[in-house]
Amino acid sequence: MLLRETDRYHLYRQGRALWAAFKRPHRVLSTCKVNGGLREDLTHVANHQSCEGVAHHQPYARNQSPLPGLDAFHAKACIGAGLPPATTGLMSTAANMQCAVLAQAEYAELMVSVVATAGVLGNATRAADPAGWHEHPEGSRPITAAPSLQSPDEVGSGTIVLLVFINQPCTAACLTRAATMVTEGKSTALLDLRMPSLQSAGLATGTGTDQLVIAAPLPGPEEWERSWAGGHNSLGELLGRATHTAVTRCILLQNGVCAELRRSICSALGRHGCDEAALLAQARAEFAGADADADADAELLDLFAQNLTALIHDPQSAAAAYALAEIIDLVRAGVLHAEVARESIVNQAALLAAAVAVAPEHFPALREELQRHRELRPGALAARAVALGFARKWT
Repeated sequence: MLLRETDRYHLYRQGRALWAAFKRPHRVLSTCKVNGGLREDLTHVANHQSCEGVAHHQPYARNQSPLPGLDAFHAKACIGAGLPPATTGLMSTAANMQCAVLAQAEYAELMVSVVATAGVLGNATRAADPAGWHEHPEGSRPITAAPSLQSPDEVGSGTIVLLVFINQPCTAACLTRAATMVTEGKSTALLDLRMPSLQSAGLATGTGTDQLVIAAPLPGPEEWERSWAGGHNSLGELLGRATHTAVTRCILLQNGVCAELRRSICSALGRHGCDEAALLAQARAEFAGADADADADAELLDLFAQNLTALIHDPQSAAAAYALAEIIDLVRAGVLHAEVARESIVNQAALLAAAVAVAPEHFPALREELQRHRELRPGALAARAVALGFARKWT
């Protein structure tokens, strides 16, 4: 199916592939394992769904030997899509091509188009997270106990793949700078959604398998080449804006995640250990003996469990939870020093409890109660605060 036609390329989607066929020569910078790097001889660039996101263990030849295996995989995928292997830059993902998004940003004669597929629930990472794999001549091997049984070449359930088209000629240096702006746009999209890394307690800046193609037409006789794509000029802005829009929309289509659905206690604090299981565990501990009547304790716990979904999505409670998560992050980054860390965390946990209780006037009493549990890890303390606030709301 033809998705778009310009004077520079046709954009198609068919089956498990999405590609651009150039109508004039382009300078292309890409992360493609075959035909990648900086090229001026490509006729096509493509995105290809190579597997499903979960439990689909394909016997990829590319992981058995370096170049021959990669070439075999590349050729098979290209031929399957009707593309010439020798002049195609190919990227692979587990994302559904039907969830691809085209976003555009324009200023004067300049236009940037970003075609993205994205998923972040499988292997979201933060720059500088501990790595699980190390590459050797024969392929990647686990450094320690790897988080996945698959090699990083095979894991695709969290891949963000970006096809970026600039409508004006650009120098090689400009394309390189453009790559940094696209990466920043992708990272800010994840940070704005407060997506968690799955390899640390930090916020994600990407995934472990992200891929990128940036293409701009080679200059004709009367055309000039742009030389810069930094954040202070229009090209840099357009690259960041179009990428942010495309990635944000893709995450909704592929993963069902959007800003409104990130408004929850667990979205804020799950990466710090305050998930639904922790909330239920701390509720059991808090409600045990809360009332002289054991039946009343059991009834309160059941009430908590039955209303947990509504509870964790309460806007005021979510706001307090995100504020607590920020304090924990600032402590870990060293912005808040250790001497004030525990007090700051307890204070914010008490505000969370007061929000759950819908009783801000109870903050002093809730803070005093939470001081007894100050040795708990921040996530467990937050879960305890939620349980304490719920008990205060109904007892």
